[in-house]
Amino acid sequence: MRWFTLAVGAAAGYLLGSAEGRQNLQKMTANAQKVWNDPKTQDKVGVVKDKAQVVASDAKDKAASAASDAKQAAQEKTSSNEASPASNNETATTGKAHGADPDVVSDPSTPLADEGPAA
Repeated sequence: MRWFTLAVGAAAGYLLGSAEGRQNLQKMTANAQKVWNDPKTQDKVGVVKDKAQVVASDAKDKAASAASDAKQAAQEKTSSNEASPASNNETATTGKAHGADPDVVSDPSTPLADEGPAA
């Protein structure tokens, strides 16, 4: 990358710093303008612009469709959350069903084998 930067700097210095470089720069500029103003080039530019507009409008339509789908899915999710119970307590297994006191919190310093109902 350093060599590329050096080469670009050297070329720019040559083109801008020397009289011969400035003449070459003027020739290159004239040739570029001649090519750009050519009717064949302008026809191709028009074709590319038209294709770009079609692609951009398709992308815009897809983005709008995806956004409306996401909005609709979010609304459906919100409405389904409102219809469902706040928690799943009806199907949850309680400690009493297993013979444990649900209010007792396990002590982390006690080995697991010593915890649970006394046998």
